[in-house]
Amino acid sequence: WIKEKDPKDDPRLASVYEDVKKRTDQEIDNIYRVHSLDAKALENHKNLYEHLMFGESELSRKEREMIAVVVSSANGCPYCVSHHEEALRHVTDDHALMEKIAEDYASAPLTKREKAMLDYAYKLTKTPYRMMHDDIVCLRLMKLSDLAIFEINQIVAYFNYVNRIVFGLGVELEKR
Repeated sequence: WIKEKDPKDDPRLASVYEDVKKRTDQEIDNIYRVHSLDAKALENHKNLYEHLMFGESELSRKEREMIAVVVSSANGCPYCVSHHEEALRHVTDDHALMEKIAEDYASAPLTKREKAMLDYAYKLTKTPYRMMHDDIVCLRLMKLSDLAIFEINQIVAYFNYVNRIVFGLGVELEKR
């Protein structure tokens, strides 16, 4: 719903786009294009995303993508569900599980650890004002460290942020 800047008119934007293309080997996703008016914000967004989803972590890529799908599904964000359901399929090659997680994670065949993480992600997304210390205790009972719990929290917060960018600016799914 807002105009995008052409990267030819902004060397910093062009540089960030080139960096993204090197990593993905694809065209720039619309979630990045909507940031084109502020190349520094785009660069910071990209760095945070790459850190949370691809950086060193106690969480597996599968776990991180599952959190992304649950948060985006809870928010009713088809853009992010589509992108991260696809990424989750790539990581697990289990199409049925990924569709089930997007539809209703609570009925998906999950480990106790995965269920606890996704319960936390769903609750923090839908009813953040109801979070309690006991929610953290549940994660610790699944042998998740405080660092892993922090990482879960950051991924949940990140996807709530991105879902609102998508909704607030009318970001549409790419036609590929």
